[in-house]
This record gives sequence, C-alpha cells and structure tokens, in this order.
Amino acid sequence: MATDQMAIVGDMFRSGFRLQRNWSWSMATAFFFGEVGAGLFFISLFFDFLPGLILGLGLTVIGKTSGHMMHLGQPMRAWRAIVKLDRSWVSRGLLAIILFTGFGILHILDLAGLTFGLLPEALSLPVTVVAGVAAMVIMVYQGLAMSHSSAITLWSSGLMPVISFTYAIMCGISVMIVLASDSVLAGRPGALASLQMIELGLAFYALVMLASLMHAASYGSKGGQQSVMLLLRGPYAKWFISLVIVVGLILPATMIALSAGVPRMALPVAGALLIGYYSFRILIFKAAVFDPTMSFAPRSRRF
Repeated sequence: MATDQMAIVGDMFRSGFRLQRNWSWSMATAFFFGEVGAGLFFISLFFDFLPGLILGLGLTVIGKTSGHMMHLGQPMRAWRAIVKLDRSWVSRGLLAIILFTGFGILHILDLAGLTFGLLPEALSLPVTVVAGVAAMVIMVYQGLAMSHSSAITLWSSGLMPVISFTYAIMCGISVMIVLASDSVLAGRPGALASLQMIELGLAFYALVMLASLMHAASYGSKGGQQSVMLLLRGPYAKWFISLVIVVGLILPATMIALSAGVPRMALPVAGALLIGYYSFRILIFKAAVFDPTMSFAPRSRRF
C-alpha cells in the first residue's frame, strides 16, 4: 500500500500509521522556554548583560519547569529522572538544569555585587564557565533525546540537536538585541551589527537544516515519509510553511537585511523568530509518526 494511501489509524487494531501523542504542547512549551532562555543567558554572558542573564535564567528555570510539570502525571517522582546519567539525555539534561540554576544564580549575584564577599574572586571565572557550559547542554540535550527515538524517523536524526542549538542561539540573540539596544549595545554599533549578521546567518542555516531534515525523513522509513507529507502537503502544511518557514525565518531574515546596523526592527524580528520557533516545536511533535505494523497475523513456524 502506498504511503499516502495508508490511513492514520490511531488506537484502532489494524495496519496503518500511528501518531506520537505522549509529547504535546506542554513539552513543546518546556523545550521552547528552556532553549530560548539558555540561549539568551549564554549570549548575555559575553556582554555581562544583567537583565538578559536574569530573564534567560527565569525563562529556563520557571518556564521550562512549568511545562514539564504540566506534562508529568506524578510530579513528585520527577527527581527519579536524574538516576540514569550513564545512558539517558533526559537525566543529563536535568543535571544541567540543576547546575545552570545554581551557578547561574551565583554568577548573577557576583555580577551585581551582591555576594558580599562570599564568592572569592578566583571562583568567579569557574562559576561563569560552569553556568555557560550548562546552558549549552540545555540547548542541545532535548534534540539529542529526540534523536535517540529510533521508532520515529522524523526525530531520529543527528540534525535535531543542531536545529535546537541553532534556534536557541538565534532567538537568544534576537531577544538580547531587543533588551540591550538602548543600553550595552547603544554605544557599540559594531557589536550590534555583528550580532545582526550572526542572527541573519543562523536564520539561513536553520532554513537549510529544516530542508535537510525533511529530505532525510522523506528518504527514510514509511513513517518518516508520512511525517513529511503531514508537514508539507497535509493538514499541518499551512502552519508549517506559513509560520515556521515564512514568518519564522524568511520574514525576519528580510527585516534583518534591511535594518543592518540599526535596532529599529529588533522587536518585530524577535517576535517573528519566536513565533516560528514555537510553531516548529509544536508541529515537530504533532507530525511524529511511528512506522506502521504491516500485519497482525502471527508468523507460521517452518519445519
């Protein structure tokens, strides 16, 4: 039976495609806030930009945690996720969030001069490095966890952590420009122009990565082909093409190119990128398809 003719059967006991429904909008929200917050925090480190550090930490710790809590059936057992550090990116990600929270708060307090001598000067750099590394892990671990889902061809790709990292840094830069255009970036036009050029390059890079992801899935299993059909020709196509591709990447790239070196388009650029990224996070869950079971009949034994 052709891929585009085989039905999505849900929970019915017959051959066909089954959609992934364990991760939905709550997990998409957690991924979105975690990666955008970590990206903003990471970029703000290079400028000692206190508002960006505080907002980035808050988005990750509060926004990401809230999304996960809405998803969990037994929130009081969430601590068990950390016990499989040797084989689970979810466990490693939880450890990264704990380190990010602790060392991120220490770095913010140190930068604001509120440690009251409790943090020796020799420890300032190690604290900053640990917070930055933990932020980088948060930006990629969710993509790494998804890439281990071998039953879902759309996710089972090394491109997933790359896309996560690209969006996190790109959105972090865009929010940083909005917040800092009248402060730390006001007297540094060269820094502003450099950030905008990086942002523009990442937008094109994200577009190439998304095209590569669709290409890989379309030449993968039947489930991967069905996922691509849902995103490019099926019921999710109007949202994927309009919000993720056009609004989320092409439009902000155009605005950045037209406003290079000046911050006048910073807010609409950031808004478009964030809309596109959140839409991507939701749609990549909705279009995840398991390979169909071709037959429920038991195999006959050969003698």
